[in-house]
Amino acid sequence: MTLAQISIILIGQPTNKMIRALESAASGFVERDGVRLAWERFGDGPRSIYFVPTWTIVHSRIWKMQVPYLARHFTVVTFDPRGNGRSDRPATGYTLEDHYLDTVAVLDELGL
Repeated sequence: MTLAQISIILIGQPTNKMIRALESAASGFVERDGVRLAWERFGDGPRSIYFVPTWTIVHSRIWKMQVPYLARHFTVVTFDPRGNGRSDRPATGYTLEDHYLDTVAVLDELGL
């Protein structure tokens, strides 16, 4: 029996809820050039904070410890860059320009 199988027996099947510090108030996808980009919104404060992944190879959960506190005071938006998290994984399109344009597409879609 593997360690993973033992862990499932002891604590149950892992789910996204087990790793979340706060559930999102809304989530969805933005499509840019045929690639779906996943976003999430937390809180409903009068001002917004938009967390951009610090590197193109990390997903939005990198901010999971900052989001709960900030969502008490702001509207917080995160997104998964292409190839990560819930976003599509196209064969091409991983340039810094694509990352920038994907970031702007999410901002535009959410009216931020």
